Amino acid sequence: MSPDERAAIGDLVRRRRAAQRVSQEAMAGRAPMSAVTWGRVEDGKSVRIGTYAGVEAAFGWPLGSLTRYAETREEPPDADVEPVHRPGGMEKGVLESNYPDAVKVLLIKALRADGDPIDALLHADAPDGNKVKAIRALRELQAEYAAGRADPERPRDHSKPA
Repeated sequence: MSPDERAAIGDLVRRRRAAQRVSQEAMAGRAPMSAVTWGRVEDGKSVRIGTYAGVEAAFGWPLGSLTRYAETREEPPDADVEPVHRPGGMEKGVLESNYPDAVKVLLIKALRADGDPIDALLHADAPDGNKVKAIRALRELQAEYAAGRADPERPRDHSKPA
């Protein structure tokens, strides 16, 4: 992405955040990412492409909205719903769980990947058994978060076979 495209995205993100009267820290928490990373986006600095997915989620925009904006200057619509909770809490839940380490690594990589985490798991260079365990674990985590039952402070015991 060119410096001009990053600057345009940064201006859009700053403008939309200010219109909502929300701090960088609060928006970064929705993303989830650090406030420093959010600031890099607003400053038009280079960030990982996956970072833009977090920004889009924080605003409730469709995935790819910022890339499209960089190319066309077509602004994403205002979201009519609450922003989607992104996997930052899930990552914490994975790290604190009792999943085997190989499955934890696959899950974290999938949660941080661009696009669908299931696709990332399917394309991972790992034994099929670990992929199956990771997909089952991901579906369980997604269901807990969707139902609002997830408690990142409560470690889960996933050492039993699925």
